[in-house]
Amino acid sequence: MKVAITFFGKKRKKEKYNNIMKNNKYVDILNASVIKLKNYEILLMFFIAVILVMNINSIMYIATNIVQMQGINVTKEKIIAFNNMGNMNNYIFSPQEEKHEEKKVEPELLAMDNMAQEYNEQTVFNNINKEDIQVVAETEIYQKLRVCGIDITNYSTNRNIDFESILNSDDIFFSKSLDEILLYTTHTSESYANSEKYHFDYTSPRRSVDGNYNMLAIASTFASNLNDKGINTICSLTPHDYGEYNSAYSNSRRTMTELVESDPNISMLIDVHRDAIEDLEFAPKVNLKGYDVSGLMLVMGIGYDDEENPYYQRNLKLALQIQLLANKIYPGLFRPMIIRNSIYNQDIKENSFLVEVGASGNTIDEAMLATRCLANLINILYKD
Repeated sequence: MKVAITFFGKKRKKEKYNNIMKNNKYVDILNASVIKLKNYEILLMFFIAVILVMNINSIMYIATNIVQMQGINVTKEKIIAFNNMGNMNNYIFSPQEEKHEEKKVEPELLAMDNMAQEYNEQTVFNNINKEDIQVVAETEIYQKLRVCGIDITNYSTNRNIDFESILNSDDIFFSKSLDEILLYTTHTSESYANSEKYHFDYTSPRRSVDGNYNMLAIASTFASNLNDKGINTICSLTPHDYGEYNSAYSNSRRTMTELVESDPNISMLIDVHRDAIEDLEFAPKVNLKGYDVSGLMLVMGIGYDDEENPYYQRNLKLALQIQLLANKIYPGLFRPMIIRNSIYNQDIKENSFLVEVGASGNTIDEAMLATRCLANLINILYKD
């Protein structure tokens, strides 16, 4: 596994506060006036400025988390905690060193592998008829479809997606000697419920800047599971939801564009998330061979009304192939697919998708096991 670390590589330039002079001298405020201040006034002013900067970094993050904070008292400590995620340098992650001795396969991983073993050949999805594609319900907000047994909620304005042509096109295959997968986390601080094995403190409700307990841990485990199948991966450890939370996709787009341009062998991009809804205890899961596995959900961006994602049909084909296989191998693993008038950086490279690995009520254990299942599904698409 390659690890792309721009994580600690860039330090923000600190603003220089000029014209603050000691011993009752003068302070130039915004070049507008000169005020004579006493030492304690200068000190007080400095602390007020620091608090304002902290809150500016936190405002957008707090706003996007208001729904998740219903019923939770806001305290000074929580406000300070929000600012921790506003600063990229506060993220921490200590990936374990890879050991070269023969790896022991845990029983739960072996159970998931055994379920996929008989499907070592990709099913050819052709001869799909219109009868295999049904519109179950339709409103102004959404269109619910069932495509070859896959439930899809289409929130986009495109109500005429040609699923028949997409599924009847040539299947997608990859080569283990040539094709690499790039994993990344746009909403890096997303985290899960505590468990016996993974018990940790939150930076804010079900979020953490500690990469051992947020989406960096899930993406790294996913990469390790893909490596076990002989699939080359690049796992970016760059956090992207620091500062203004709404800028996370812009941040991850910059990182992914740089990595894709630097490596022509990258053939698939996967953005690893966990679902976030009002109910923090929501925990979609399925029991497979006696083990609880967090549910997965694919979120696809087809573009906007005035700007179509040029790769959306190819991306949808890949997502449908994966979910059709999952329906056979791991029944109940996938929740209904979602399609939106968005891009989610899925226009950077074809074969891109966003996967929600469980939700805030799932445990890290359940989420990690789900990535083993997804790795097994993707492995079937590789040919060498």
